Amino acid sequence: MKNRPLLLLPTLFLLAFCLETCTPSIYSRLVAESQSAYVGGYTRDEGWVNGKGKGVYRIELDKKGRITNQEVVAELINPSFVKESADGRYLLATSELSQPKERTGFIHVLDVRDGYREISKLPSGAQAPCHIELVGNQILMSNYNGGVASVYVQSPNGEITLTDEFKVPADFDARDKPHLHSANASPWGSLIAIADLGSDRIWLFTLAGGKLTPYAQPFVELAAGAGPRHATWSADGRFLYVINELNSTINVLSNDAAEKKMTVLQTISTLPEGWEGKNSTADIHLSRNGNFLYGSNRGHNSIVIYSVDKVTGKITFVDHESTRGKTPRNFAIAPTGRLLHVANQDSGNITTFTLNEKSGKLTFTGQDYQIGTPSCIEF
Repeated sequence: MKNRPLLLLPTLFLLAFCLETCTPSIYSRLVAESQSAYVGGYTRDEGWVNGKGKGVYRIELDKKGRITNQEVVAELINPSFVKESADGRYLLATSELSQPKERTGFIHVLDVRDGYREISKLPSGAQAPCHIELVGNQILMSNYNGGVASVYVQSPNGEITLTDEFKVPADFDARDKPHLHSANASPWGSLIAIADLGSDRIWLFTLAGGKLTPYAQPFVELAAGAGPRHATWSADGRFLYVINELNSTINVLSNDAAEKKMTVLQTISTLPEGWEGKNSTADIHLSRNGNFLYGSNRGHNSIVIYSVDKVTGKITFVDHESTRGKTPRNFAIAPTGRLLHVANQDSGNITTFTLNEKSGKLTFTGQDYQIGTPSCIEF
């Protein structure tokens, strides 16, 4: 979420005064100290998760990352993933519906400046929509059930229109049913990597004008049973880092743009050597400076840390840090790059860590904030 002043009268008066009298650097520091974010999660009992949330939350944080206030801005069912538009005007959210009588989930578009008024609500194309990616005014939604990724285009007034769909071929021979868990746009936005947990493949497309076109190399085959879930690109687009839910590994993929070819460069475990407990991975992010890579372990309940060689793309293990919660479904690095916030789904808490930009290591701040079944945090 974009930095913005907290909606408190004393702060507003102080900022107004500073606009007239303070130096730009002082004003910038005051704004930076008042940050906010959105939290999505589960709101009902789905069998595998007993949702206690009330919808989409807006939380306010001070300069030390402490959550000082929360409010429910949208009472949606299972908004398990939320995403803010680049200009901060719109908030997009899933409704992850997957019960037998529910044939599809939904995507919601909310107008932030108009009290989070709902502008659009459209079917996601299948059950259990679980991820949203934005590329300009184009929106990609991944559905965990049904093997469908939907593409929407957003008009200037915020409304969205369905423009395309990718459906995993019906005759596709896979280990499991298709489970699309995320669509990940390259830094320049035209190359899309869709993680399919069911087929152990990364499907590749170009995106333009709201349409997906299969890439010259239609997919990257990963190890059988890997279960690719989320991914993140290096800033130069030369490498894609994929976290695999089922075998608790990370794949480093090299991207040869000239040859239009992606290959697996490295595979590394997310777990300590000798760990025998149950585990599944979830989220993955690079540090703001690109020097470190982080992934979440659900079961081991930790954030794994690696250093990144920006020349080769390869990663080296640095440390594990306990998340101080159960089932770290999602985490986010604050815009400053110096704080990392973890949404611990099953323990119902958000924990905060300082991030050392030189060593990559995390230090728990003591911030342990209770909130109903969080599965996503978005700055």
